[in-house]
Amino acid sequence: MRELVGKLLALAVILALGALSQRRLRLPESFYQSANDLVIQATLPAMILYSMDKAFSLEAFWTSAQLLLIAACAFGALIAGLELWRRFSRLPPKELGLYQYLILVGNTAFMGYPVIQALYGSGGVFYASVFNLVHNVVTFSYGVALFQRGAPVQWKKLLGNTCLLSTLAGILLFLSPFRLPGPLRQALEWVGNITVPLCLLSVGARMAGQSWGSLFQPKRVVWLSLVRTVLFPLLLAPVLRAAGCSGMALAVPVVLFATPVSLTAGAFAGRYGADAALAGRTVVVSNFISIATLPMLSAILPAL
Repeated sequence: MRELVGKLLALAVILALGALSQRRLRLPESFYQSANDLVIQATLPAMILYSMDKAFSLEAFWTSAQLLLIAACAFGALIAGLELWRRFSRLPPKELGLYQYLILVGNTAFMGYPVIQALYGSGGVFYASVFNLVHNVVTFSYGVALFQRGAPVQWKKLLGNTCLLSTLAGILLFLSPFRLPGPLRQALEWVGNITVPLCLLSVGARMAGQSWGSLFQPKRVVWLSLVRTVLFPLLLAPVLRAAGCSGMALAVPVVLFATPVSLTAGAFAGRYGADAALAGRTVVVSNFISIATLPMLSAILPAL
C-alpha cells in the first residue's frame, strides 16, 4: 500500500508541476494541441509496442481475450443506454449528441495509461492496450456518428489511428516468435517513458489555465463528469466481480471506465458545430474530480 500511495503522489506532483508551468509560462492553446498530437502519434504508440514485446503465454492470451469480451459487452451496454436516452430525450440532436459523446469517450491515453503504468507497469499497459482496441473503434465510429446522425462511418480515420495500428502490430508481435531488436526496443522504451509525464504536465497546465468563475456552469458539466468518473466504476466493478473477474480482467476495465472526459472532446465539438466551450469545461471538471476518484479507486481495487 505504501508503494501504491507513493506512485499516486508522484502523479499528483507532476500534475502540480504542470499547473505551476502554466502560471509561470502562460502556455498557449497550441501547446496542448501539440502535446496531444505528440502523445497520440509518437510516445503512446511507442509505449504500447514496447509493452507488447513479450513472450507469448497462454495466460496472457486468455486474459486478453477475456478483456476484449468485457470491453465489447461494456461498450455494448453503454451504447444501448445512450440509444435509449436518445429515444426518449427532447433535447436538440446536436446538444444530445455532445452529451452522449462526453459520457462515452474517456481520457484513456492521458489519465488511464499513466495510472495503470504506475500501478501495474508495462504488463498493465499491455492489457490496457488490448482493452482499448474496442474503445478506439467505438470512438471513431459510433462516437463520431453522435455528432452526425445518419453520416457514414469515417473508416479512413478509424483504421489510420496510430494507437490502433500500434496495438494491432503489438498483438501480432506478441503472437509471433520474434522479438524486437535491442536498440529498437530501447528506443521505444525511452520514447514511451515520455508519455506519462507529458500527459500529466499537459493536464495540470490546462486545469490551471481555467477561470474558476464559469468552470462549473451550467450544472450539467458536473453531472456529466460524475457519470464518467464515479457512476461507471461503481456499476462496473461489482458486475465484473460477480462474474468472477479478478486481477487485470477486473482492474483494467474499471480504471479505464473511470477516466475523465477525453481531452479531444472540445476539438470534436468545435469541428462538428457543437458547444465546444461546454465540452472544454466538462473536460477540466472531470479531470479535477478524477484526481480524487482514481487514487481512491486504485487503493480499493486490490481488495476486490
